[in-house]
Amino acid sequence: MKKAQATLEFTLVFVIMVALIAGLLNLWAWSEGQIWARQGSYEGTRVAAGSKDSPGEPEVSYGASDITDSQIYMFKK
Repeated sequence: MKKAQATLEFTLVFVIMVALIAGLLNLWAWSEGQIWARQGSYEGTRVAAGSKDSPGEPEVSYGASDITDSQIYMFKK
């Protein structure tokens, strides 16, 4: 009985750890993509923002994009 309990506990912890690691890797990949997209649009507006006739408002919004279906594969049924 103790061997079966140890196997069950190991399996449960293993599944939880794999899910956490997969979620962290997915979050990491999503945030890396956001950094590339935001940095490119940010650098494109720096010359205009530094000029004297700049209106002071950014041309591009710097909000995060939506999460796509491919990024939420763990929660699909």
